[in-house]
Amino acid sequence: MDDIERKYKRVRITLSRNKILMALSPIMMVGTQTIDDTTPTACTDGINERYGRRFLAAIEEKPLGFVILHETYHKMCRHIVTYHALWKLDPKRANAACDHWINLILDKLSKSLPSAPFEMPRWTEALLAILTPEQRKALDEQGIGLGSPLGLLDYKYEGMTVKQIFDALKDEGKGGKGKGGDKSDGFDDHDWENGNAPSEEEQEERRKDVERALREGEMLAKKYGSGSTNAELGFDELLKPKVDWRAQLRDFVRTTCRKLEQSTWRRPNRRFLHQGIVMPTMQGKQIKELAMCVDASGSMFGGDPSPFQRVMTEVDGLVKQLGVSKLHVIYWDGYVCAHETYTPATVGGWLKSTKPRGGGGTNPACISPWLKEKGIKPDAAVVLTDGEVPEWGQWTVPVLFAVTGKATANVGKTIHIVEN
Repeated sequence: MDDIERKYKRVRITLSRNKILMALSPIMMVGTQTIDDTTPTACTDGINERYGRRFLAAIEEKPLGFVILHETYHKMCRHIVTYHALWKLDPKRANAACDHWINLILDKLSKSLPSAPFEMPRWTEALLAILTPEQRKALDEQGIGLGSPLGLLDYKYEGMTVKQIFDALKDEGKGGKGKGGDKSDGFDDHDWENGNAPSEEEQEERRKDVERALREGEMLAKKYGSGSTNAELGFDELLKPKVDWRAQLRDFVRTTCRKLEQSTWRRPNRRFLHQGIVMPTMQGKQIKELAMCVDASGSMFGGDPSPFQRVMTEVDGLVKQLGVSKLHVIYWDGYVCAHETYTPATVGGWLKSTKPRGGGGTNPACISPWLKEKGIKPDAAVVLTDGEVPEWGQWTVPVLFAVTGKATANVGKTIHIVEN
């Protein structure tokens, strides 16, 4: 172990022994931590961390503590997965929004703690020395020099969510399309692509690892800490039980529409075990027939991304992952306005070719009679609506209402489309 590695470990140990910060130590241990010669500063894919050797050599210990906590918060809040849709819209602005949010929490916390073992990094001669001439020139053009924050920090965003900061940066013309929020404004990289590459099962394991670490941190704080850790570190919100609407949507489509088409011996059929007979169970890989029924009123298409874009993107992923025999896309307001049918040969590009139509009243009760009239018998229906409806209708097929408002349907299952 060389001096740089010892320095890095010494800072991590100092953070984990602090009475307030010890609640973060289980999260700090999640994933792997690597020091290499290729990472410019610091980077995370949402679970693993990488640090550049030259950067670690140049930065002082308290600012390094801030950087380590910064990467820890990316992991703790699952930014790389949660805000992947924002990254696809505008990578620079998504990076900037996440960094602003974290740095405000940590800067405020560092000022409130007596003898805090971390502080906001600032440009020093040693850190400037590791930059290329092009990077130095970029800093000079932005008016950034010795003593300037090495990272994004603006208290006008205090109290905002990541999504609100993302939207505010767009309104201000910052953080996107190469204008701001780029590498010269921050001290870390975000590996969005690798962070979202693992399979759903692996992502679920990662989510459980983070949640388990949060709970362990909470117990550590109660046992050894000051007793006020949750509020100061932002644990209160993170520890609230949350139900992911995307997971509910995936679960509904899979369990309701999956065709049992293949036998497997991996799980014996329990119905015959009591007779001493071992038989295979059936498993399905393909969705038979699904109806996506979209409220065509204006509220569905506002925002960036709109409720329509968010839900349809999720459905598109499911359709491609599980396969589909037939997909019906139905647009409705007070009555059914348009119907599109996609088969395995055409479903690949349905999201690009679909043409929303409507704009009148809003009444999902019109859908079920229309399906009966047309002789369409889907295995299930997903109804996307703002919930401002006079009635929900009578359904003869399993139905999931994906509601952007607070209303809950009196039939079928309801999920509420709420972003973090």
